Amino acid sequence: MTRRRRAGTPAWLLVVAALVTGGPAAAQSAAPAPGLADSFALLRGQAQAAMARIKAQAAVIPPLLAANTAKVQADFAFTPGHLCSPTDPNFKEYRYAEHIPYCQRHVTLQMKTEIAAHYGVPRDTWSNYEFDHLIPLAIGGDSSDDNLWPQPRDPQNSMDKDKLEFLLYREMAAGTVTQADAVHQIYGWFTAAAMAEAAAEPPPSYPFR
Repeated sequence: MTRRRRAGTPAWLLVVAALVTGGPAAAQSAAPAPGLADSFALLRGQAQAAMARIKAQAAVIPPLLAANTAKVQADFAFTPGHLCSPTDPNFKEYRYAEHIPYCQRHVTLQMKTEIAAHYGVPRDTWSNYEFDHLIPLAIGGDSSDDNLWPQPRDPQNSMDKDKLEFLLYREMAAGTVTQADAVHQIYGWFTAAAMAEAAAEPPPSYPFR
């Protein structure tokens, strides 16, 4: 089955590029108030370099340590995140003072089946997962395959992320945070959650001889 992909630059580039350039402030100072799409294009090269370094580091993780982290986590190569646009078939309206395109939820059984197959989630365990919008609809994400992943239903995952999503929704509605900053915080949550989970895992037992 051919996976449907949405056109456009992946939203995760904003976060990786911000890390490369020294954080959100540095990324914003690179150009005078660029549009979100322009920011993606300007920082593409830096983001690609950063991802290459991350992949190189991941390649040398000890196998036993990797086995201890088999719990489902977001695969950013498959689920990079994607923003709503006025041309999206699920576009409903613009929201907030920043005039952010808002898309309605539209997740089909076929989409869930494709996503679950990639992440190795059997159909009889779907109730243990939420087919989550990586970039929440409330801050401008869409319902494309690029923005959906099977998020485990537990306090460290779905509940904590839901709290952050609601906080960001209220801040965007109040005009105290931009969409770019909200997206940055969402990706930051994934990094923090992964680090916390790794710290909680027992150290691997190496067969010393």
